[in-house]
Amino acid sequence: MRKIKFLSAVVCAGLALVGVPGSGVSVGADAGVSPLSGLPGGAGKPVVMVKFGNAKPDRPHYNLNQADLIYVEEVEWGLTRIAAMYNTKFPSVVGPTRSARISDIELLEQFTNPGLAYSGANDVLLKAIRKSQSISLSPSDRSTFYYRNLSKKAPHNQLLRLSAMMAKETKVGAIKDIGLTFDATPATGGTKASYFQASWSSARVSGTWTGKDWVISFDGSLHRDAVNKSFLTPKTVVLQYVERKETKYGDKFGGKTPLLKTVGAGRAIVLRDGQAFDGTWSRPTKESGTKFSFADAQFAFDVGQVMIVFVDGGSKKSPVTLK
Repeated sequence: MRKIKFLSAVVCAGLALVGVPGSGVSVGADAGVSPLSGLPGGAGKPVVMVKFGNAKPDRPHYNLNQADLIYVEEVEWGLTRIAAMYNTKFPSVVGPTRSARISDIELLEQFTNPGLAYSGANDVLLKAIRKSQSISLSPSDRSTFYYRNLSKKAPHNQLLRLSAMMAKETKVGAIKDIGLTFDATPATGGTKASYFQASWSSARVSGTWTGKDWVISFDGSLHRDAVNKSFLTPKTVVLQYVERKETKYGDKFGGKTPLLKTVGAGRAIVLRDGQAFDGTWSRPTKESGTKFSFADAQFAFDVGQVMIVFVDGGSKKSPVTLK
């Protein structure tokens, strides 16, 4: 078996033991790694959520594959948007950025003064963002760092110079532990799974296991990054069943924005190492992180990028397909 080693865990007295194979490694600030991915270089650095569009005109994305943690959220009309969390790396360019949603605020409440980079929001939601502890990094707040890709049509063409912005940013808080654990030792005890698909009325996200990671497709199209044509390959994918609530928020066309409740508890299928582990998730309060469990024990993700896909826990028709 392969033990996890993080060079940043070296201390003055010598090497600190940071993990035991199979037990899961809690990666708080002391471990020197990102609490979002288990990758080195994240501890003590800021954390920023970037809102990506995920309709066909929004793709291909710029540097989505550099995010530590990717959330896939349902929005109006059964479409999806992406909330990508950056911590270990801040790429030169990300996007296209799109507007924030009410579910983002609840997700960000587990952090302390996290950054939120987005293209805008309606007036009601903007007031909610301003009242939250998140640091708004929209074009209204940081206009110098946003620009348009003139080869595409608005609103699908707004890009953000993320690394340049973060080099000057002083208000965004440092990352904190959000309850996840990581262990590079191959997991055992799950059910064989080489393919998954999550579906909504107007969107799909799917993935195929390659033997080392999951290769992601959106709406049936294999995702290739706009920067270098590379695939989107998270090591761990989570299908998190959440309560879906109607809200007063919506778009200008009459579409209603669902709130995806990430505070609470429910079913979670964790996909790693070509296996599905059908377990549970729990986040007792908005300030607390999320614990994922399998077989009555906390379950460790593989070290590397994580994708969490929120699916409707109250749907009469199963939103998930596994093969």
